[in-house]
Amino acid sequence: MTERENNEIIRIMNNPQPLPRKVPDYMRKRGGMWYWTGAMVMFAFLYEVITGLVILFYYQPTSAYTSTENFLNSTPFGSIILTTHLYGAYAMIALLYLHLLRNLFVGAYKKPRKNQWFTGVLLLLTTLAVGFFGYSMSGDVLAANATGVGKGIAAETPVIGTYLEGIFFGNGTTASLFQRMLGWHIILVAVIGILFLGHFFLAEYNTIMPRRGESKYRAPLVDVETSEYKPWYPYNMLFMVQIALYTFSAIVLIPSVVVALPNVPTLFSPFPQVAAGTAFSGPLYPPWFLLFVYKAMDFQVSSIIDPFWATVIFAGAPLLYLLALPVLDRNNSLSMIDRPVTVSLGIIGIAYLVGLSIWGALTPAMFIPDMDVLLFFVVVGLSIFVVVEAAIWSIKYRKTKLNNPGMVYILLAFTGISAFGTGSLAIPSIISFNPTVGISAILLAMLTAYLVLLDFTHIHRREILTPLEKKDVKMKPVTYTLISAFLVFCAIVILFIIMPLNPSIVSQEAGYGIGIGLMLFISGTLVKIYRTTEYGE
Repeated sequence: MTERENNEIIRIMNNPQPLPRKVPDYMRKRGGMWYWTGAMVMFAFLYEVITGLVILFYYQPTSAYTSTENFLNSTPFGSIILTTHLYGAYAMIALLYLHLLRNLFVGAYKKPRKNQWFTGVLLLLTTLAVGFFGYSMSGDVLAANATGVGKGIAAETPVIGTYLEGIFFGNGTTASLFQRMLGWHIILVAVIGILFLGHFFLAEYNTIMPRRGESKYRAPLVDVETSEYKPWYPYNMLFMVQIALYTFSAIVLIPSVVVALPNVPTLFSPFPQVAAGTAFSGPLYPPWFLLFVYKAMDFQVSSIIDPFWATVIFAGAPLLYLLALPVLDRNNSLSMIDRPVTVSLGIIGIAYLVGLSIWGALTPAMFIPDMDVLLFFVVVGLSIFVVVEAAIWSIKYRKTKLNNPGMVYILLAFTGISAFGTGSLAIPSIISFNPTVGISAILLAMLTAYLVLLDFTHIHRREILTPLEKKDVKMKPVTYTLISAFLVFCAIVILFIIMPLNPSIVSQEAGYGIGIGLMLFISGTLVKIYRTTEYGE
């Protein structure tokens, strides 16, 4: 194939494909949800755009905190819209991480999906930036702290730091700050929309990556349509409606439950805290999705090399690695056994992301000596690398049976974090004879042992631990009818319960949100039942 024919844009123009595509049945059946994490991201983004436009009508950059509080407490359904907008962003970020990591481990960054991978990584980066600006727009004390760290990083950029600070954070006045953040929030949402269009077009053009066994775990892997494939409408469309309803249900239900709970930790509270400049007794947390970056600012080495270079090392380097991955990993194998370095670094990345985030949540703004930093990165990284390499060697050369490899690698990441925590607590408990720390170390040691046992059972299950084979249990149509009737009855009851509630009182809006979330979930379940009875899916 010539270089010209290798150009993806030219291939698309010369060889147009039918869009949207048909997909094999197994992608819509039990266990097929992993193929649709990108669709969940799309629906979360759609929810964010709709609720964001509503909030935009009421938001005033010149009085950011006051307008946010007024919208929250005085606008009908304001609490539901604002809190679900926040948690919708959380859901979108979490789903993007899940989508990217799943594609990393299955090798979906390989040919012909290299450009698709690039746009996906840029989508994650842009979404984190949108989340940062959106989080900072409330004007509360946490937003001010997050903005201060962001300004510090921008200002320390070599040569152009002063210009970047002005471009992103204004000329120093409060009005200019929030006007810039609102502007960048909207601009980057538009960038996400453009990246989404490109990413989903490439995903459709290259086809959803089918089961790797269909090409004997070799790239390129493209789904080839057969006569058995069912038409997009109604099969895929109804499945997408089901996914959308479940996604919207989670986005509405979870924050509504959180609002109803007493004493929610600051890190997960859906409400703004006190206004910036007001006395605040709690810890100054950044948004949870940036905890790992903010924790890196607390390292002793970060105070020496300045915030910009600390951000480049602890956040920029992993991003550059992800962008370069299709170039670095030229192996055509899609099997994780043949990609030990990529798999190890992926698991180490998860461990670092989770570990630093937990560290940041437990010790916000606490100075961390270099020795502790070195201990965390070396012990966790080396331990996971050695265990993964040993497991892959055993599987490859000793023919060890591997059950559910994805779960194995996820468990290994958490095992490394738990083991590090055990060691970190055990030493102080012995030195100081602190019983509280000692009990915590014992509990963590028990958790580590349990995780090791789970690792073992997933790598090489004994017969007694082997799960029973799954059998399709088909219910009679009358059973589905009765279940559907019961669910409709529940939805009507929920509707009658929430109708009398006042949508302008925050405490009652929580009940409204829970009711709406449950009705969305019921609607998704009814679509699922219809698909099962009408189309056998």
